[in-house]
Amino acid sequence: MNDIAAPSVRLAAEAFEAIRQEAKRAYPHEGCGALLGPAPGEVSETLALPNQEQDKPRVRFTVSPQDYLATEASADARGLTLLGFWHSHPDHPARPSPTDRAYAWPGLLTLVIAVEHGEPQELTAWDVPGPEAPFRQLGLRVGRD
Repeated sequence: MNDIAAPSVRLAAEAFEAIRQEAKRAYPHEGCGALLGPAPGEVSETLALPNQEQDKPRVRFTVSPQDYLATEASADARGLTLLGFWHSHPDHPARPSPTDRAYAWPGLLTLVIAVEHGEPQELTAWDVPGPEAPFRQLGLRVGRD
């Protein structure tokens, strides 16, 4: 029997609410943002980022290299780490798509929030444990233990 606990992510309540509000605002397009925190698996805040996707913003998101670098610099300046990104799935489940996997980086978190008819729903957490590995679902705790 395996006694090792599944990896999990702790998301501050304020960050959770910010993700919900930005996902709702972005609907019917995908919203997206950065996940920042003091340590791996501890998301203390999120920073909304503009979805730069031009062709299919309803089903894809793109973060510009400039936004990525600025976010990383801002996190570093405040003693935080860029832990990953969140994005919404308008009228689609909170499960990563093949496109999400194609662009995911090992070591970065991916949070996906479903938005049905403009209303935020389920939020899930994922990572990629290796370069060729599929997404692995993580536990997600909102707020303090």
